[in-house]
This record gives sequence, C-alpha cells and structure tokens, in this order.
Amino acid sequence: MGLLKKFRDTITFARHRLRNDKGHTALGQFGEDLAVNALLAEGYSILERNAVIYGREVDIIAIEKELLVFIEVKTRSNHSFGKPLQAVDNKRRKRYRKAGDLYLVKKKLKNTSLRFDVVTVDFTGGDNPEVTIIRNAF
Repeated sequence: MGLLKKFRDTITFARHRLRNDKGHTALGQFGEDLAVNALLAEGYSILERNAVIYGREVDIIAIEKELLVFIEVKTRSNHSFGKPLQAVDNKRRKRYRKAGDLYLVKKKLKNTSLRFDVVTVDFTGGDNPEVTIIRNAF
C-alpha cells in the first residue's frame, strides 16, 4: 500500500511540475490528484471525478466497502482564507447532500447509503503536502 501510493504521488508531482499553468486551478487539480492517490491507498474505488449532477459539481464519487461516497477535496497553499476544512461550509454541505440525492435518482439507485467525506490537502508545510481523509465529515 505505501510503496504504490509513493509511486503514484511521485508521478503526480512530476506531472504537476511539467504543467505550464501554475495558478489556482492547477493547484486544485494537483490536490485532487493527490487525494485520489490517498483514497486508492485506503481501498476506495473511484467511480467519477468532477461529476456534474444537475448543475452541482462533485469532486470525487467513490465506493468504499459497498458504500457510495461523495468526496469534496480542499487544497490550500497557505491559510490566508483559513484551513482547508473550514472552506466546507453549510452551503457547500447542503449542495453536496442535494447532489447525492439527485445522483441516486439519476442513476436509479435504491437502497443505497451515501456518505460524505472531505479530503484536505495542505501545502503550508512546503513541498510535502499533508493529505487527510475525513470520513463521514458531514
């Protein structure tokens, strides 16, 4: 598990450094890629990334232990706007819950339990980001 994640992270770092765009969206994409690596290492199966469900974007939709999981990824390079988890406010939580309900209807999934996780990617410590998976965050 650890060696495969390190390999994926190395590839992710290399791809990020080769990109021409180094702005806000590049950092967010980089954080999402690292989040996917961490989720795969924890046994999640990724179903979709950047899914748009009736106008609501969900960063990652995955399955963990037969449970459908909607995952918000928050990446920060500094704490000027707060820590990553602080950005998942009540409005965002409400949108994710609504997206989850609409996804179940759209995919005609019955008797399916949903969980909402958050993955934070914090670069404030330098080049070694801290990736944290918060299960059942809301």
